[in-house]
Amino acid sequence: MIDTKILDLKNMLMSQASLVEKMVSMAISGIYSRWDGLLKEVRVFEERVNQIELDLEIKCITAIALYQPEARDLRLIMMIMKINNDLERLGDQAVNIAESVEHLVDQPIVNKLPELEEMKNSAFEMLKQSLDAFAAEDVEKSRAVCDADDAVDELNRKIFYRLMEIMKENIGAIEPCLHLLRIAKNLERIADLSTNIAENTVYMAVGKVIKHNIDKE
Repeated sequence: MIDTKILDLKNMLMSQASLVEKMVSMAISGIYSRWDGLLKEVRVFEERVNQIELDLEIKCITAIALYQPEARDLRLIMMIMKINNDLERLGDQAVNIAESVEHLVDQPIVNKLPELEEMKNSAFEMLKQSLDAFAAEDVEKSRAVCDADDAVDELNRKIFYRLMEIMKENIGAIEPCLHLLRIAKNLERIADLSTNIAENTVYMAVGKVIKHNIDKE
């Protein structure tokens, strides 16, 4: 009975993950296409994601109370709850990006940041790989996601310094640059949250904590 319940919870989480992945994809595609109605559509997804997050959390708590799972079963449910929270936060990052994109219409400055395109692609790839790893309980793929995080952090630093230079040279570019800084920060958070999902997947699969490099000590 507990196995069936855990499978139901995992399937519900994967449905949530699919929504969030689409939500993030829409938001980051808007960085360059900047189409009207992006924010409205992303917010429609946000409402669904927020409701599922609450429903899934209640189902997890109820499962723990009813079945009193132990060892691996308890670990699975607890990690589903943590990843559920990370997915909701990923949705928040997508909304933040969509909000900033609305202020970048007809702003050619975006094209002066090749690192932003790379960062966008890298962060989204980390998200996709972390969700694939969770679905398959793939430890090696999860570790690869964690290893990719430093490169995204470095891109964020490069974008920060480049935008600082642009703002010093052109005071009229300050507002769009601030929105681009926010987008870069949100992309960094997407990478961080994807790393969280990967770390929790490893713990869920094999009971090993890799957060903060604890398993290397």
